[in-house]
Amino acid sequence: MLTNVLKYRVHVLFGLLCLIGGTTWAVQKAGLKDSLPFWSAGMRFMIASVMIAVFLLIRKQFVVSKELLVLSFFNGIMYFSIPFGSVYWASLYLPSGLVSILAASISVFALIINRLVKGTPATKIQKWGIFLALLGITIVFGNQLFIKVEVIEIISMAAILCAMFGSAFIQIKVQQKIQTLPILSFNSLSMLSGGTILLISSLVVESGTRTFSGISLYSLLYLAIIGSILGFWINIYLLKNWHISKATSHLFISPVIALYIGFLFLDETLNANIYLGTLFVIFGVMFINIKKEERAEKIDKAKQTLGHHLPK
Repeated sequence: MLTNVLKYRVHVLFGLLCLIGGTTWAVQKAGLKDSLPFWSAGMRFMIASVMIAVFLLIRKQFVVSKELLVLSFFNGIMYFSIPFGSVYWASLYLPSGLVSILAASISVFALIINRLVKGTPATKIQKWGIFLALLGITIVFGNQLFIKVEVIEIISMAAILCAMFGSAFIQIKVQQKIQTLPILSFNSLSMLSGGTILLISSLVVESGTRTFSGISLYSLLYLAIIGSILGFWINIYLLKNWHISKATSHLFISPVIALYIGFLFLDETLNANIYLGTLFVIFGVMFINIKKEERAEKIDKAKQTLGHHLPK
């Protein structure tokens, strides 16, 4: 009974994470109209980090150790500051659809790295699932994929791919230690280091107003509380309970959800490519989420049933 409850909880949290990811794309886009990208991202993580830390300190549950600080620092750099910084920067030169496809490459890199470090290998059907999901995202954003072949575009794409490779690597390292990690303390320290680096980067490379008001303020609070505190807690929870290819498959669904949210609330249009691509994404994620153990159990049951009918 407890196993079934846990099973449903994980799937509900996965669906919630997909929805959060979809809304953050739209909220982030709206909030960046009158705020600086690096500064906004850095403040998002700093606010989330402080809120988690205060909560833990009040409950006297904040945990600090040398090993936790080191892992949090590298996670902050490789999961927060570099990926978010590269995506924000590359978005100045690349279409948003192409950026979302490049960001989804983290699942592919996770499979490759996981295999190299002798982690749990993905099944063949999970690999097909990733292929179908990538194909679906490509179909959905097909009209945005045409870019001029210039050096800056190539550098932008390379920057995102390198960032996603690093993000996949650190997530696998985190997953190896996740059973003993104090999740909330780890998230708080990771976002603190990642946010600090983004804020320093903003002071170096960005110029403009560093205040938040109106839409940018509401966007910042939503991204800090829902997108960061809740979203990244769910992400760590999924890493704790699922294979990394499954835990990161929400990255395929979130951009598609963002399109439908834009249709419902921002008067954006949908077309046949979006509907077709959505089907590929759904089937791809379904394949990614099929458990090898479940198929093995079915095979074993079939063998047992056959064995009962064989002459003795």
